Amino acid sequence: MSMEHNPARSGVRFGRIPDAQRRSGLGRSSLYKLAPAHPGLFRKHGKATIVDLCMLDEIMAALPLAEIKAVEEA
Repeated sequence: MSMEHNPARSGVRFGRIPDAQRRSGLGRSSLYKLAPAHPGLFRKHGKATIVDLCMLDEIMAALPLAEIKAVEEA
């Protein structure tokens, strides 16, 4: 069992853009590109953009696995 901090388990559902960037590894523009295909990912509170981190976790988990080819040593 992993002992690393998991905001989803600790009850944190929403965060600001920098929180979403740290959590996903994606840049700000990449996060905004996800928004049209995932209604509800972003919310507004005044000027602040709030990200549904649980939804972001689901989006990231649904991404395809990377195909990594072995590198032959010379």
